[in-house]
Amino acid sequence: MKQILLLAVTALILSCGGKTSKAAGEADSLATETAVETGIDKHSEAYIRQRIDTIYKTVGKSVYDSQGNEVSYIENRFNRDSAYCSQRYYALMREAQAICDKTDDILYDYDYWICGQDFSDDWSCKVTNVYALTDSTALVNLAIHNFGDSETTIALRFERGDWYIDDFSPSEDGNDDKQHLREIIHQDSGR
Repeated sequence: MKQILLLAVTALILSCGGKTSKAAGEADSLATETAVETGIDKHSEAYIRQRIDTIYKTVGKSVYDSQGNEVSYIENRFNRDSAYCSQRYYALMREAQAICDKTDDILYDYDYWICGQDFSDDWSCKVTNVYALTDSTALVNLAIHNFGDSETTIALRFERGDWYIDDFSPSEDGNDDKQHLREIIHQDSGR
């Protein structure tokens, strides 16, 4: 009887991965549950590349509503922000935009999705590198073709069962979009 009980306890510990708290394994369990449900490892480089392709498929292209009317590029960009940005990043964007609206300032003088002010007819992007991958974060380098070639980096955050953009152009020197949003919010709080 003791051997059966010991075997059952050992099996339980092993099935839990030896984690002693929900917080310790929260991100891991999200990935595991998703992989089991769909058969896809959402924390693989291949999946992240596919996710970025899905996110960027409408960038630089005309989008139409259910009645066949073209959706303005600005409205489409805002829809893309709410659908594909992390909750915390989207909240920062909304707060900074509200401040700019009341002060008649411009939040962005370029389109952060295309890394430019306008997009060419042959705009395209391609994931060149996925790195710094953890259970909850990843960085992705994108090669962008838009009136020439350039490269940018986007930060991703795993939440709500998938990867969402958590910052455009993150860099070690602090010149990123999230920092820009925080500065606007900070300046407004000092007024």
